[in-house]
Amino acid sequence: MELACSQLPFEYELVRASDLGRFESISDFGFASNSIMDIRNYNDSLLFFGTGAGLSFSDLSSPSNIQYGHFILQELPRGGNPALAIGHGIIAVSGVLDTTVFTGSEPRGTGIAYSRNGGESWTYLPQSVDPIPLESADGYQTIIWGEQEIFTLAVTTDIDNVSYDIAVGNQYIYTANWAGGIRRYNHLPTSGGTKNWEIIPLPRDNDLDLYCGDIDVENFQVNPKDPGDGGYHNHKGFSVYILEDTLWVGTAAGINKGIIDDDNCINWIRHYQSGLDNISGNWVIGFEHQEMDGFIRLWAITWATQYPETHSLSYTDNGGESWHITNPLSNKSGKVYNVTAYGDSIWASTEFGLYLTEDGEHWEKYDRPVEIETGEQILSEAVFSTYYSQSHQMLWVGTGDGMALINEITIVTRFWDSPSPFSAYPNPFLINDYNQIDNDGYMRFVYSNPNGYTGKIDVFDFAMDQIIHLMDQNPISLDGENEIIWNGRNEYGHKVANGVYFCRLSLNEKYYWTKLAIIN
Repeated sequence: MELACSQLPFEYELVRASDLGRFESISDFGFASNSIMDIRNYNDSLLFFGTGAGLSFSDLSSPSNIQYGHFILQELPRGGNPALAIGHGIIAVSGVLDTTVFTGSEPRGTGIAYSRNGGESWTYLPQSVDPIPLESADGYQTIIWGEQEIFTLAVTTDIDNVSYDIAVGNQYIYTANWAGGIRRYNHLPTSGGTKNWEIIPLPRDNDLDLYCGDIDVENFQVNPKDPGDGGYHNHKGFSVYILEDTLWVGTAAGINKGIIDDDNCINWIRHYQSGLDNISGNWVIGFEHQEMDGFIRLWAITWATQYPETHSLSYTDNGGESWHITNPLSNKSGKVYNVTAYGDSIWASTEFGLYLTEDGEHWEKYDRPVEIETGEQILSEAVFSTYYSQSHQMLWVGTGDGMALINEITIVTRFWDSPSPFSAYPNPFLINDYNQIDNDGYMRFVYSNPNGYTGKIDVFDFAMDQIIHLMDQNPISLDGENEIIWNGRNEYGHKVANGVYFCRLSLNEKYYWTKLAIIN
């Protein structure tokens, strides 16, 4: 299981996040991670970012002095943020960590948290797991849905039970949890009593619909296991999206359209699948809607699960009656991670870059972000997320190597500890996984150089044999720090072997050393 307003200023001053009074728990400025998975706006001057290491934010109230920060709170889920949603005045975020089990490393959900006041305070909810049923129940429990008693497989662990997507409605927070299926939580304040997560049944793999009160309970059960193990791919929830009274859910077996009735039960009026309904693939990882002239276009990110499915985007202009497929990468096979809509524009964040369309069919690719003045650049083809700020006419681009702000110029923003005086980033360096450009991985040597000397770097293996000499007469220079970029290849152009390497900086006739671990 596999799991455009005023011109952008030319200079930005990063202010310590502790200067933001509403976020009193932040001790260090900057984002929690340079891997930016999702971007959402709370209002015109406050953005939130789901990152690889925790929830972060940016305050835009002074466009020439943007403030960045992150949260360090026990009330927030631990780890990275696979999902971030804002709606009805509520911010909701989920967490995930990798954990070691007998089969290897598996993702583990760490719960969600939500805020009603722009992030001043948070309510934490542990990952939704079910109580262990009686042995006689054979692993199943019962729920009431549409006034019927439904059997559901008890999901008693947070391993592979990760909230990969969140949607906020006027009464419920909905989560798509893979092994945990689709669940919801009533976020409205109550005068007392205990509120619990509710399991939402979905059609089985071969079902086209599922109506409240009309379920064949003798033959139906909620089971997110594989079909060969008695379960259903369509019960593995991966994405969820709300449009008024319609709930859209993406699973490992297609798209489900549900109508929320007056009793808050959900009638699944159609289950769309690749072989039947002209969507490109059955693994549906996200949705976005676009307000067109007189109608709403719904976009779905549809990945392939098997041949002849393809990784593409699928969209409908008539609520699902018909679907169209478009591929931002043309005939190239690659995954779309996120889509962002504004007016006639749709941005597709993909593993091979950022693409834009204004008609849904013809796509143009953005250049990889590079600052003209400094040479600072995003060392990654993959783009994970985007957000367009109408009030600032600015496109925010989130990658695994920091963020780019694009207007008439490009600003690259990245956060790390200052070198003291010489360091390697990232460390360890995974050559085949990190910062991929044209099948090469890249890392940076960063060193303090306020006087502008020319730096030279020599890399030695564990036997102290030199494998490469790096010298840049025009290194990237930012605020008294220099960067020299390396692709992990030796002087003959071959990728170096796994191991620990000793790196020596020569600067103004002085030597500085650091160690670098490399993993192929």
